[in-house]
Amino acid sequence: MGANHIAVADAGPILHLHEIDLIELLDIWDHILIPQAVWDETMGAQRVPAPRLTEMNHFSLRHVPMNALRQFIREFHLEKLHAGEQECLYLCQREGVSLLLTDDLAVRRAAKRLGVRPVGSLGVIVRGYRLGRFSLREAKAHLRALQHASSLFVTPEIVELAIRQLE
Repeated sequence: MGANHIAVADAGPILHLHEIDLIELLDIWDHILIPQAVWDETMGAQRVPAPRLTEMNHFSLRHVPMNALRQFIREFHLEKLHAGEQECLYLCQREGVSLLLTDDLAVRRAAKRLGVRPVGSLGVIVRGYRLGRFSLREAKAHLRALQHASSLFVTPEIVELAIRQLE
């Protein structure tokens, strides 16, 4: 399993893909690390049923040591981010994972500063299409569902940009 097949997941893509009944698409990565704060925000808060993820067998819950996290936050000036976002970035650095699944713009910017590639929910669908998981028509429908049926705030222009990436 190469490093390209491992990701760290923030709450956004887990929630938004669940909301459009597409959470199984996360299995396009061999292994996904989920920090405790993200687990608490999603499965712990029962926003996503835990069995949906635990049955997939490629998610790993990770505990983040608070002292090391506080030092990491100070060192990289991440005080304005939420706990789950901070823990995600910490795990990327500690575990040497170069891919972060996140929809939050501030986290995407911080990830890039740290040399981590952010991929959002739309990007997960685009990658799923490129890997042959569904047809072009289905991929377009999934992208539009993110805009209309999930809690993800995404403009029509961004959805159309993602659709152009498919074509």
